[in-house]
Amino acid sequence: MHIFLTGEIQIGKSTVINKTLDLLQITPQGFRTYFGPDRTQADRLLYLDSAAKPQTFNEEKAVVHFRAERPPEVLVKRFDGFGAQLIRRARADSESALILMDECGSLESGAQVFQQEILAALDGNKPILGVVKLTSRGWTDQIREHAQVALLTVTRENRDRLPELLAHFHSG
Repeated sequence: MHIFLTGEIQIGKSTVINKTLDLLQITPQGFRTYFGPDRTQADRLLYLDSAAKPQTFNEEKAVVHFRAERPPEVLVKRFDGFGAQLIRRARADSESALILMDECGSLESGAQVFQQEILAALDGNKPILGVVKLTSRGWTDQIREHAQVALLTVTRENRDRLPELLAHFHSG
């Protein structure tokens, strides 16, 4: 069974994941998306990198450019190239106990190869811990509705308890 978290923006989904990984004492394979220190600025980048590496704010890792009063510029080739490669590697890595997918959302709607790799991983046996954006629709509905996916909503009331519950589930 794979577990995907969802919930409001900044409710603590990634914090729940980080605390769960700390409890499990594992370094997952897979991917993370994250903003840099400029997160609150109108002109900012969204980065994608290996879940096993610390965050770096290198423009080569940028997958979306946000600019004031313009639609986000999604770098589909980076999702379909590097992002898909991270998922393939995670699936093939026999030493990795968990695939991390943080997060899946509507920005990847044009990244068909990336989507296919995610959906193929869901059909596999290696456990996945992921995040699916609450407001996204379309391809992410395939994650929500997948037979092997349990979807948990992170709230202020449950976010402090979830890491222990998730760690217990994955360890046992």
